[in-house]
Amino acid sequence: MAVQTRTPAMKLLVEGSTELRLIPKLVEAQGISWNDADVGRRVPYIDDFGGVTNILKAGTISAEFKASGLERLGVVVDANGNASGRWDAIRQRCGSELPDMADLPEQMPESGFVRQRQDGSWFGVWIMPDNRHRGALEEFLLGLVPDAAAELLEYARHSVDGARELGASLRDVDVTKSVVHTWLAWQEDPGPQLHQAVMRRLLDPQHPQSRPFISWFSRLFEPSSSTADVAS
Repeated sequence: MAVQTRTPAMKLLVEGSTELRLIPKLVEAQGISWNDADVGRRVPYIDDFGGVTNILKAGTISAEFKASGLERLGVVVDANGNASGRWDAIRQRCGSELPDMADLPEQMPESGFVRQRQDGSWFGVWIMPDNRHRGALEEFLLGLVPDAAAELLEYARHSVDGARELGASLRDVDVTKSVVHTWLAWQEDPGPQLHQAVMRRLLDPQHPQSRPFISWFSRLFEPSSSTADVAS
């Protein structure tokens, strides 16, 4: 990713470096150009915040909107154990710091949240994996495993379960991550990073399971696709 030397008109806040590398590959697979000249103008500059706590810290989102020239701001976070709780935290933060965003819907829209603010800027939120269920990026990625590999994926699940029965000290929250990486470890040239798996189509970025996220991304960051308050 190129170093951003100018204030971006478009920006996406993410929890970590995995999302920073992965999201451009998902988007590029839809035929959307993502090169250094586009970043911040035609596609968002992606800012790795090093965890959801930093994104939701007091003042972070409001400070981003105060940046000169910012037109579109997106946030992608993991649901982890509670998607509705994560949305409540975002609603409360916006309600306390952004007067025109005090009436966000009580329930996170299943298609992702996108709204135009009173000053003409846009704000969007996506909660991994699907704005509804518990989990994280890895649950989203499991949905991109090609249908032809379903049997091998199921075997990876059983293998992880078996390892835990034998005493593997794997936390419940990390089971899906372990399944994804176990499955990738069985591919030719094993163990690619997640963005590399998308590039190699081991994870299919055009799988129907990716469409809701890509649709949300397009609504937020492609001006011709935006509609005011489309997700309330």
